[in-house]
Amino acid sequence: MTVALDDGAEAVRLANHTARSGLVEVVGLYAALGSLVTLVDRLPQFVLFAQRCAVANGAAGLLDDTGRDSGERLVEFNAWLAEGHSGLLGAGRALGRGHAALSHLSHRPADA
Repeated sequence: MTVALDDGAEAVRLANHTARSGLVEVVGLYAALGSLVTLVDRLPQFVLFAQRCAVANGAAGLLDDTGRDSGERLVEFNAWLAEGHSGLLGAGRALGRGHAALSHLSHRPADA
């Protein structure tokens, strides 16, 4: 699982690096933006998985390195993941709407 996520993170890093090197016509971004929408839409599933793992296993056998109660730390963990999940859902919706708007743009014919 970590290897797959690392590979995905590296792919995003490479895409970001490419994006820094210049501009392309916005119509040409349609396919790349579609891939980004798919990526962002899939992230909330992993966040929910992490939350399920925390709830299923609980704090039994865990030690917080700051001395704080492990159960309290898990509650904090789940709260932050819930906020992240919500943000990812909103980002996916917004990017999807942007992708849909872009789908209506094309280049004018040369003879127009």
